[in-house]
Amino acid sequence: MVLCKFTHRLQILGVLYMLSTEKAKMQYMVGPVRIAAIASFAALLLSGCNSDTRREEKAQVTPSNEATAVHTDNYHALLHASSMEEQREALNSILRDTPTYIPRLQQDLRDYRALVRTERVAANRAAYLAALVRNPSFPTILAPMLGTPEVRDECIYDCAVVFALTIHALFDGWIPPPDLDSTLTTVHDLKSNIQRVPQFTLTVGTIFDRMEGPGVERARAMIEGKTEEQLIQLAGPATSSADSRELAAQELSELVVTSKNLVEFYLLAMNDVESDASGQYRGAIDVAIYRAELARARGL
Repeated sequence: MVLCKFTHRLQILGVLYMLSTEKAKMQYMVGPVRIAAIASFAALLLSGCNSDTRREEKAQVTPSNEATAVHTDNYHALLHASSMEEQREALNSILRDTPTYIPRLQQDLRDYRALVRTERVAANRAAYLAALVRNPSFPTILAPMLGTPEVRDECIYDCAVVFALTIHALFDGWIPPPDLDSTLTTVHDLKSNIQRVPQFTLTVGTIFDRMEGPGVERARAMIEGKTEEQLIQLAGPATSSADSRELAAQELSELVVTSKNLVEFYLLAMNDVESDASGQYRGAIDVAIYRAELARARGL
């Protein structure tokens, strides 16, 4: 369950404040459906700190063989290893020889609907890897899944499939087919992302520009003055506090203006906070990646 710690109260107040600003609506929300959902979620937390039980149970599903797996190669290690160091080594090896791994990644994307039910972490890591390495075949595999029950359920909040398709559309020339059902929330989110991300301004900001209320100073003391690299470490799985991870992720979503840590952001996305029932951590890291990808496209 989501605990009523000070940072959760702070995040709730921050979310409610965000909803009142046009800038926040443009950069972080994707329309009235998402705004209403987040507002409702905040109200639930304030009234009793009740989490979305069904969503949390899903978030606790990990690869069934992760604890005992012998990682046969870099691809398997990236999708299944619990150690971020092992994942980083595996990912760097994949990036040095990407074509070798494309067929296996294509197959895992085809199997995404089944994998996300039984090996959710591995399935979403595959989708984030597809966003990073890119191939014209990847969006043609993923886009038809946007209306399926498995993907719609996974994409109640920010999700890896919509993120991967957004990256392919913005940075690899993929054009969403005109027959996508615009009444689907997944399709709406995809189209909204494609419109809003290019409008991001790559200027250094801070989460405290849009937060107020009790506990702000305590949170400020936790992260103020930290470098991008220090925030990445704080947002990573080595940090035991989910609250601290989420706060660092939110600050990164305001801070990133270069692509120097792009791969590290993808690794953070592959190591989601399991107790993050509302997807705030994933959403913040996704924004950090969008900013880094924009910076790379601009030569920064």
